[in-house]
Amino acid sequence: MQRQDQQLNSILVFGAGVLGSLYAAWLHRAGFEVTLLARGGRHGDLNEHGVVLEDFFTGKRTTTQLRLVDAIPEDEPFDLCLVLVQKTQLDGALEALSDKPNIGAFIFMNNTAEGADAIVQALGAERVLFGHANAGGERREHEVLYIVTGKMMLGELDGEVTPRVKAIAAAMKKAGFASEISRNPDAWKRYHVALATPFMLAMQRNGTDRLKLARNRGDLRLCLRGMRECFAALRALGHPMDPAKLRYVFWLPDWLLAWAFGLMLSGKTADIGMERHLRNATEEMAALAGEMRALIDRAGVPTPALDALRASG
Repeated sequence: MQRQDQQLNSILVFGAGVLGSLYAAWLHRAGFEVTLLARGGRHGDLNEHGVVLEDFFTGKRTTTQLRLVDAIPEDEPFDLCLVLVQKTQLDGALEALSDKPNIGAFIFMNNTAEGADAIVQALGAERVLFGHANAGGERREHEVLYIVTGKMMLGELDGEVTPRVKAIAAAMKKAGFASEISRNPDAWKRYHVALATPFMLAMQRNGTDRLKLARNRGDLRLCLRGMRECFAALRALGHPMDPAKLRYVFWLPDWLLAWAFGLMLSGKTADIGMERHLRNATEEMAALAGEMRALIDRAGVPTPALDALRASG
């Protein structure tokens, strides 16, 4: 799928965890030709049961049968590949994808504070886009418990709003995933990690219990100050804030933000979308925190709140 090409028919989904299963099933049900790559026991489960999804809020269950492979077809063309792996699995994904000229474009959905250099080196800039899912959940044996909230992020690495990214956004909308196109997806991902790192540390300080943290206004304020410190480091390195709405949110005083944050943590969405995610992705979150620390060290900004969270986490 070239940058100006608006055709989007054949889609390869690389990764069959929570997000890969969900995106593959919904895109397939929307009428796209979807191939889901799964390996090992997950491939066997999907082959036997199909993609079994359960909506976290409604309890509605669906089973979707779609094409499965355990290796990327060598000679078959794909317009698009959705890469849905954790950051700690990215090197293995790049190794598998690097010699596949039959794939027109890739959307990398993983968290990262390091940028796209490794991906571009492996695949070339013209074929790479960034994205970020508006969904989450957890696997329970062969089944996936999921939520879909808000909008997913999509963007060309250079920020251009191309016919390609518009076509992908339209396809996602057709499948049920609302989206927004970012003019700076690299910064978007970095600021997401800047939000996630202090939150992870604050949750660890409170036993990875969202309700305990929600009641701890002191730690909530410490978490918010840590986020501001991460933002300052990114700005010092020349990364503008994206999404821009963060500027308006963090203009509010800490006491008001802490109240709103605590209210959000008390809700049902934070159970599966935040607390369970942290419990199920401890290695990835630790790696992302390390990436954020490296950026802070490079920026040379003081981080007393983050240091306090780390010392007691």
